[in-house]
Amino acid sequence: MSEDAGQVRLIYSDDVDALATPELGLEAAVAAATVDRSTVATGRVQVNGDVSWSRILSGSISDLDVTGYKEFHRVGKRVRYHIHLYRESTGDALAIVDGRRITSLRTSSTAAAAVRAWAKGRSVRVGLIGSGEESREGLRALRGTVDVTGASVYSPTQANREAFANEMGEALSLSVVAYDSAERVVEDCDVLYVATSSKGDPFLGLAEVGHIPMISAVGATQRIDRELRGDVFTGATVVVDAMDAVLESGDGHEAIDSGWDPSTSLLLGDYLARADQLESERTLFKSIGSVEQDLVLALHLLEAAEREGRGVLVDQIGSLRLMR
Repeated sequence: MSEDAGQVRLIYSDDVDALATPELGLEAAVAAATVDRSTVATGRVQVNGDVSWSRILSGSISDLDVTGYKEFHRVGKRVRYHIHLYRESTGDALAIVDGRRITSLRTSSTAAAAVRAWAKGRSVRVGLIGSGEESREGLRALRGTVDVTGASVYSPTQANREAFANEMGEALSLSVVAYDSAERVVEDCDVLYVATSSKGDPFLGLAEVGHIPMISAVGATQRIDRELRGDVFTGATVVVDAMDAVLESGDGHEAIDSGWDPSTSLLLGDYLARADQLESERTLFKSIGSVEQDLVLALHLLEAAEREGRGVLVDQIGSLRLMR
């Protein structure tokens, strides 16, 4: 894919920012969701040290002839991310992509794909719980994917939610209102985007959000994380980006403990294929992300970088060894 099989393209953070349009993110999300699952293999390793921790998420997608991994490590508040891409059929290195935005970008793009399929061309008003990077990417992706008529946001810190409303409203030419309670947000939307760092007790149950036809919950990605009570899953069409979304998230476990059957959920690729035939009073998209989404998004960024001449080509440093 690169101009010279002996070179690697370095794609820096400013390249990613320039290339990461909602259209590219959506295209990558759909490609990842609809890839032949039988050609995907994944694995992960996490190492926790006294001073730092690191995590490697590795995957191969034979359907796209790509393999690689996302690596990130943290020391205190300092975190760095990289994605390394290789051609599966040859082992040749393709690119090293700055991964800082990859997680939030692929999460928001995947959610936008689910919302677009649900909306079926309808206009929507978006409510956001959380005002961090995940919510910013989420609103940006939704604005670029469906007809968003307005948005509202709540987070516990007044300065943060007001800054979100002002900055995102100006950036997206959209009316964004900051509310002082989650209750006001859930009263004022038909698509709810929940992206918090909540740990501990869930704070949104069926009594609070049962009237909202489309909920996208992306913040709780580990068993200690809980945003939704288990009853939100019951009776809804539950769409997941990976089966691990309900098996590894805290709110998914609460739903299972409450009697919800995770086998009734739909993988996003299946939902995209069937959304036009499905009618449901409530749809819940639950995401924790997956390495194949990261790799496919990085691959799309690489293809865009090649078209637009972005990034820097450098010689490979991994010399070839032939083994018997």
